[in-house]
Amino acid sequence: MASVVRMRVELPDRAGALAGVTAVLAELGVDVASVDVLEVDGSTVVDELLLRLPDGVRGRDVQLALRSAGAVDVVPADVAGPSGDATVRALGLLASVLAAPEDADAPGCGLARVAYADVGMFLDRGEALRFPLGRRALETAVPTSGRAGPDASPLASPGGWVLWTTPNVEDPLHIAVVARGLDVRFSATEAARLRAFATGLEQLSRVGL
Repeated sequence: MASVVRMRVELPDRAGALAGVTAVLAELGVDVASVDVLEVDGSTVVDELLLRLPDGVRGRDVQLALRSAGAVDVVPADVAGPSGDATVRALGLLASVLAAPEDADAPGCGLARVAYADVGMFLDRGEALRFPLGRRALETAVPTSGRAGPDASPLASPGGWVLWTTPNVEDPLHIAVVARGLDVRFSATEAARLRAFATGLEQLSRVGL
C-alpha cells in the first residue's frame, strides 16, 4: 500500500531544477501529488512536495534521490491526515484546540505543527517584551524570525530557528512563537500560516473559547 510523505526541498533557483527532481522521483515510481512553493530568495527556491511512495520505497530513498538530483537541502515534514493538504491540516489543528479547552498546551502544539516547528506557545503580549524578536514583532506587526537561544524566545530550543508573529487583529492581546531545532529557516508561507492560525486563536480567546 502506498504511503504519503511530505518533503521540504531547497533547490537552486534555475530553469530545469524542479524537472530534474520529478524525473528522479518518477524513476522510483513516486507520485508527486502536490507542489507548494514556500520561498524564493534569488539563489534558491524552497518547495514542499507531497509524495505518494510505492511499496518498497522509503523516505530515506527519496531523500537520497532528491540530493542526487541537485537538492541543496531535504527535510521530511509531518503529514496530518490522508490528504496532507495544508488547509485541512490547519482546520484539524484548530478543531483539536476547541476540543480540549482545558489543555493549556493545545494552542502551542497547534501553532508548532501548522508551521512545521517542534514547539510553540501562545503567550500574553507583555511576556514577549522581554525578548528582542518578540518586541520587534509587536512593534512592527510583521512576523520576525532569528536564531534560537535563551534570548530569542521562552521556548526550550537551544539551536535552530524561532519565529514570532502577532495575530492579524487590532491591538492583539497575545503573540505566537514557535521554534525548531533543524537549521532550516522559516519561510514566508510558514509565517503566513502561523499568523492565520494565531489570528484564529486570538478570536477564540476574545469570545471566551
